[in-house]
Amino acid sequence: MATDHSDSAADSLDAFTADLRALRRDAGNPTLATLERRTGISKSVLSDALAGRRLPTERTTATLVATLGGDETAWVARRARLDPRNAGAGVPTGGSTPAIRPGGPRFSLPALIGVGVGAALLSAILTSLVWTAVVIHDEGETATAPGESYLDVADAVDPMQTKCREDAVIAASEERLDGDVQVQMMYSNQCMAVWGRVTRYDGEAAGNSVTMRIYPAIDMTSDRSQERSAFDVQSVYTTLLIEPDVDARVCGIATVTRDGESIELGPPVCI
Repeated sequence: MATDHSDSAADSLDAFTADLRALRRDAGNPTLATLERRTGISKSVLSDALAGRRLPTERTTATLVATLGGDETAWVARRARLDPRNAGAGVPTGGSTPAIRPGGPRFSLPALIGVGVGAALLSAILTSLVWTAVVIHDEGETATAPGESYLDVADAVDPMQTKCREDAVIAASEERLDGDVQVQMMYSNQCMAVWGRVTRYDGEAAGNSVTMRIYPAIDMTSDRSQERSAFDVQSVYTTLLIEPDVDARVCGIATVTRDGESIELGPPVCI
């Protein structure tokens, strides 16, 4: 069992990492591939967190701990105390930005606004690495480098080239094809934007395609719908759909091919 360092002034990254590994063992020692599928966090980021190579981000900590069955609020508070950027800043020991629980209930846009407001308090210290900790980029895709100008936020714009990536959260995440494919809906409060992502774990990317389509729930054929397809890749994400109406819902549906056969991965995932 993990040692409780939550109130220890002598806590360290080594102790934090050791307890994180203990939490993983207590949860049945799932593989990195399994954790990647359940959390939406890349194996490289998970490996760094569990090896203690660097302090994981707040979002990575909360999502990973929740997946492993731990108390994410306590772990996020502990992680904040270890963050050298918070030294002397009077970081509270309780409470945190609400975590998006993998496999949990779907979120409405009004609920996500509340999450975004809390996340905005940390925007001054977030960097592009936060997004890297949450989402695996498509093979061959490159995101805007730190210091480069962001594109204006609008429908059909690549989210990785906008400020939307800074406070992106996984608003909904569901598995399809017995866990071989993961369908996710991403949300940015500061942009009031939604985009979708589909990732396959069946090892059959070569010679096949993946497609993700998002649309306003009230009109599946809307001109504002966003769709993206790619061949020979494991994952693809859509362009932005801006939805300023907090009462509106946005849905997404994914399709993959296997040996030339197209498989629609319903039902739609909506937020």
